Amino acid sequence: MRETITSVANAKIKYFRSLKDKEARYKEGKLLAEGANIVRDLPEDVIVESIIVSQDKARQFSDILTRFEGTRTKVYEVSDKCMQQISDTTTPAGIVAVVAMPPDRRVSKEDVVVLDGISDPGNFGTIVRTCVACGITQILAVNCTDWTAGKVVRGSMGGVFSVNIVTVAGGDEAGALLADHNVYALDMGGENVYEAVIDKAKPFALVTGNEAHGVSQFFRQRADKILALPMKEGMESLNAAVATSIALYTFVFQK
Repeated sequence: MRETITSVANAKIKYFRSLKDKEARYKEGKLLAEGANIVRDLPEDVIVESIIVSQDKARQFSDILTRFEGTRTKVYEVSDKCMQQISDTTTPAGIVAVVAMPPDRRVSKEDVVVLDGISDPGNFGTIVRTCVACGITQILAVNCTDWTAGKVVRGSMGGVFSVNIVTVAGGDEAGALLADHNVYALDMGGENVYEAVIDKAKPFALVTGNEAHGVSQFFRQRADKILALPMKEGMESLNAAVATSIALYTFVFQK
């Protein structure tokens, strides 16, 4: 049975709104997934605590609501003012899911993308989306922006729910997790990525550095190879997400 909420002072609305804050997300173990396509495509193994839909969008999103009704997921129809409190977008999509964070997991002996200080949520989300498209199921995030933020979830088109994202605070911890991997770092001046030969006997770890400062000194020293995307003179670098996407497709094609 659906519950209708019209007051922004309602305790549930305050709880949903609090999940826009990082500290609250980790305290509650929940995050927000906003947008019809993202909510519609949530994997079956994702625990969905609640679905919040704008009253005037309930009929439009009836297929999504039908999926969750009759389950443990609670469905709330809310006023536009309530939805504006919950959403962190200028124009709310009209439907939001409250989703449980996946349990902590470690990096396995499979290919991995390493994000070394990625600070832009849009870049993080786009890289996650590319990983899912390429069949990469794990990401190691070292000193990065928080992947549970709404901008990352939306930028990944919900891809964060299809990969194992392991967060670590520094290079030493990351290095220990990559002991069984060949590490390839993307950096200007490296070997042409199209000409590099990938060692297929071991899983790869493809490292992308911070948007402003590039790959950290730790990964420069740890890398088995430094690779670069060839560019014409006058262009110093590519967007981090674009560079990662191109390199990752190159790696996957080789393997």
